[in-house]
Amino acid sequence: MSDCRYCEQTFEEETALREHLYESHERDELSRIDRKRVEQYVDEHGVDESNNDADTDTNQSIQREQRTVNTSDGTYPADAWELSDVEALSTDEIVAKLEDHGIATNEASFRNRAEDFESATTLSEQWEAEYEVDATGYDQDFIWMAAQELWDRWAPEVPNKERIYDFVQEGRDLREKGNRAEACDQWLTAWEYILAVIPDDSTTIEEADRTLPTFLSLEAFIRTLDSDLATVAQDDPAYHEHRLEFCREVCEQFPDADDELLLDFRHFVADSLAELGRTTDSRAEFEALIEEYPEDPWAYKKLADSYWLDEPDELSMEELERTAELYRAALEVEGPLEGASMVADCLEDVENRLTDARASDERGTEEP
Repeated sequence: MSDCRYCEQTFEEETALREHLYESHERDELSRIDRKRVEQYVDEHGVDESNNDADTDTNQSIQREQRTVNTSDGTYPADAWELSDVEALSTDEIVAKLEDHGIATNEASFRNRAEDFESATTLSEQWEAEYEVDATGYDQDFIWMAAQELWDRWAPEVPNKERIYDFVQEGRDLREKGNRAEACDQWLTAWEYILAVIPDDSTTIEEADRTLPTFLSLEAFIRTLDSDLATVAQDDPAYHEHRLEFCREVCEQFPDADDELLLDFRHFVADSLAELGRTTDSRAEFEALIEEYPEDPWAYKKLADSYWLDEPDELSMEELERTAELYRAALEVEGPLEGASMVADCLEDVENRLTDARASDERGTEEP
């Protein structure tokens, strides 16, 4: 779910929010992130904005010029602030500008505050509540942007929500360029920040989502990250370990998530263990899944495969019987099972092997 902060409408999908912002709100009333949403909508839909009136074109030209003025003499642009404007200032200039608005801060006091907050926006709101802030118009944006930039400079090791956007976007850019492994690295860092800033009692995806920036759909993010980790691991086995740790953290953080998500990620854990050659651990995970989700055919099928497809010639009579039992269960439960005919073929092969093994045992016992 995504909310519009300007008219309090709620949208099921992020794409719907982008369209709403583009169609219903003037660009100059939007925050920086929401302007980026509109820009993304324009890019995605190939919208031709060349028909904007002359006043808009003139204003944009003036704004571009104002953003390039030299701020070293203490003057600042009068139009909307962008993060790039604040990033271009020295730390002393940022602090001085905050003092002009009635906010006093230094590195020690800022770091103390940052430890108690999960976002630069929340920290800036405390400034506004504590001090008699003298800021109007676009200078109100400067305050939260200054908080974010000082956080990056003075407390970079302390996670905040704003950095999540940066890591996610950097990952998307890398992925578009074909650097999927590096994209996964950025997204795993974003995941670390997500775990750091969501409340400890967020035991479902929905609870956590409500506390995160609206640009991020948490379930879509974690599913995409898992899929990409699995893809990258095909070429770099180290990412099987990354995927294992990530999927375990998802299950541990959200124990009350819906069964579909938990079942999927428990499977991913077992799959990663198998890829890492930890067969005993993988089988134990599948056994636990069978106990907790007896109507899931895939746990039966994958566990049977771990015996039959990996080491069929080494199986004991007991293991052959267990494998046959698992394949039968996979075919008998009501859950959907793709490739059921292949499972049936495997079951037939196992049963034939069992028949031969039993006949061999009987001949052995008959010999004097």
